[in-house]
Amino acid sequence: MGISAATGPLVVFGSGTAPSDYNGQQAPSLFFQSLGLLDPRPVATYQPGQADTSPVCGWAGVAGGYLLLADVAPTALANTAIAAAQSPSGAGALTLVTSSGSGVTVGQSVVRMDNNATDTGLLALDGAGGRLSFGALATVQLWDPAKLIGRAVQARTAGSGAGTVTLTVNGYDVYGQPLSENITYSGSANTSVNGKKAFKYIKSCTVNGAGTNIGVGTTDIFGFPLRSDALLFYTRLWWNAAEITATTGYVAADTTTATATTGDVRGTYAVQSASDGSKRLQIAMIIPPSNLGTTAGLLGVTDFTNI
Repeated sequence: MGISAATGPLVVFGSGTAPSDYNGQQAPSLFFQSLGLLDPRPVATYQPGQADTSPVCGWAGVAGGYLLLADVAPTALANTAIAAAQSPSGAGALTLVTSSGSGVTVGQSVVRMDNNATDTGLLALDGAGGRLSFGALATVQLWDPAKLIGRAVQARTAGSGAGTVTLTVNGYDVYGQPLSENITYSGSANTSVNGKKAFKYIKSCTVNGAGTNIGVGTTDIFGFPLRSDALLFYTRLWWNAAEITATTGYVAADTTTATATTGDVRGTYAVQSASDGSKRLQIAMIIPPSNLGTTAGLLGVTDFTNI
């Protein structure tokens, strides 16, 4: 039996006016393997008439109307995990790491969310993203909370004498949506600047001119899998087995038109103690009703990309 689909909305009611609509068996509705929220993006959603083997993606639901979005123990940050310190003589690409380590895995690929094409030869931060499949044909697929965390990158120089440097990072988020970010900083000795956007995959890092001992690393700033406009009730966080009740480190989704210098379209959180591969970051969210009706409300505005 293939997937069953119906155009909504669906209403399940317990009992109407007695005696004509009386339901003596009214009770809570039960659903096998719980419920989830359907991903509305064309590459990931249900298309009427599609083959049973075409994936239908979504996020897992939990008690109280929350979606379980992330349950990850991120690796410790590393200042040169993405690109070791190097001194480019002019504008161009930095050499990225060629062996896995410090939470970065080389030789990864992703299916782009915007056009369904596959991009290869990428670096993945804290492992590649992915989905959990169900059924013999793996039609229904839930975004895996263990793989749904991206993190901001850090531009760093340990040299001296360089002027202002702009680092451009190109890559993808946890879903394979391409994005780009410009990070501008002074090239003086021991300077570092954190980016604002959460990357899952890195495709390239380029600079706009010469610099001394420029490196690219990871940070302890992590992205939300869905758009977060407010902490606490709508967005709940746990770090190292303790629920976060302060807004320190929290940055809400940037809802302006995305550019290479705007913030993350779904928001970020900077953990308040260093990641080490054992502390777990857990995220559960309720999507406000006002955000449910549009893709931008659910996933943020379309990010800027140079790819």
